[in-house]
Amino acid sequence: MVIPVRNEAGSLPKLMEELDAVIQRIPHPVEVIFVNDCSTDDSKPILDEYSLIYQFVSVIHSPKQMGQTGCYQVAFGKAKGKYIIRMDGDLQDDPHDLHKFVPYLEDGADLVMGLRELRKHKRLLRFASILYDSFVVLLFDSPLHTNTSSFIAFKSCFVKDIVFKKNDHRYLPVIAMERGARKIKEVIVVNRERLYGVSKYNNFKKMVFGIPEVIRFFARVKLGEFRTLSVSEEKT
Repeated sequence: MVIPVRNEAGSLPKLMEELDAVIQRIPHPVEVIFVNDCSTDDSKPILDEYSLIYQFVSVIHSPKQMGQTGCYQVAFGKAKGKYIIRMDGDLQDDPHDLHKFVPYLEDGADLVMGLRELRKHKRLLRFASILYDSFVVLLFDSPLHTNTSSFIAFKSCFVKDIVFKKNDHRYLPVIAMERGARKIKEVIVVNRERLYGVSKYNNFKKMVFGIPEVIRFFARVKLGEFRTLSVSEEKT
């Protein structure tokens, strides 16, 4: 599991308490990699303490701010498991929903997308998400009901060993499918209110930069930047 963190000191105690309770009941080894993206609050000492208390926790401290894509780039290279689950560290994703992913992962799913139930976002942000999803369906024929969720599981082979560019974390489901993910499942997950901090990607940025960014990403896909894995690569 990979969780990027940027100034989430207020959220971390509750997040860690919930993760510990859930992971204790999962009948498989779980590794949680926190990536501290140059936080300026108390996130660093809090995460360092967790890495000493919890055997399943490891922490990466970035020496410079990388953004979410950079965090995933580093963490994916460190992750050891067959699957990687990504989630946010702001408490909007509920760790208790991890149990919904497990049966599909045990059954060999390539990708499991968390569909947010009753999203706790303002109208403009929900509209931006709908617009984005419409473009993804139009350009990539995505079978997913949404491509904007932060709570997703992948076979690690589909997202490892890629040199990501800025904001590629938003397209991880598409990248996985372009690389051969075919067994795709969806689960309904809770979307909670943000209790601390603010979103790093505001409504203005979503509306102004979102669609041109999708079109540029589409061009990269068509140029073959994310090649399909061979059968032998998928099994490794």
